[in-house]
Amino acid sequence: MKNLVAIAGPLVAVAAYFIFGQPLWATIGLGILTLIGLVLPSWRAAMGLTRVVFVFCLLMFIINELGIAYPYSNIFILTGLIGLFFLSGESWKGLYFGPGQTRQWTSRAFFIGLGFAAAVLTLFALLPKNLQRLGANPVPAGWPVDVLIVVAIGYATFSTLMEETIFRSVMVAFSRSHLTPSLAVMAQGVVFGAMHYRVGFPSNLGGAVLSFIWGILAGWLVLKSESIYPAFVMHFVVVLTLFVGLIFMQ
Repeated sequence: MKNLVAIAGPLVAVAAYFIFGQPLWATIGLGILTLIGLVLPSWRAAMGLTRVVFVFCLLMFIINELGIAYPYSNIFILTGLIGLFFLSGESWKGLYFGPGQTRQWTSRAFFIGLGFAAAVLTLFALLPKNLQRLGANPVPAGWPVDVLIVVAIGYATFSTLMEETIFRSVMVAFSRSHLTPSLAVMAQGVVFGAMHYRVGFPSNLGGAVLSFIWGILAGWLVLKSESIYPAFVMHFVVVLTLFVGLIFMQ
């Protein structure tokens, strides 16, 4: 029972938060599950994913109420999650920041990111624009191309550091306390995909599905390489390629 609740609870909550637009009730539900894990010792070990998703959603809710825009809100979310990680008694090595097999997987991460970004751009170009199944083109119109490319590099760097550390580092580290590595990667992929239903690009239903696949690929790279750095490479390539490609699709 507790294992089912520990997996289904946070995933249902993030769907309620981001897809069905119920952030308050989703956060309250996660808070109740987290409290149960604290009160019942036999449930505590199984609530790793619930705790981290609760803090993630709680911080997202507070930040949205304060009007702090994405992606800058990720600074506060990442700070809170890393603080929770160390309060839980975990070690720094558990966040996959060791070298692992980075050298062997970096080139693969580059081409996986390039291929994924090309697929997203192809879908964006082919799908009817009035339906916006992947969201609207987020690139500012009318800016000089050279300025936009500089902005793209900065945005790709920032979002890579923030999102990979939040999802593929901290979230997987918490989840693996009670889930198999594969399930931990699947779980963070669901959260990552659900978030993109409303946040970032791609978005909407199609964007959520693509972002789920993105999250699974990045998580798989972390497991295979035993390091976060190939996922950093993939994320940077995806975001930079998307941003530059979207410049020419305005």
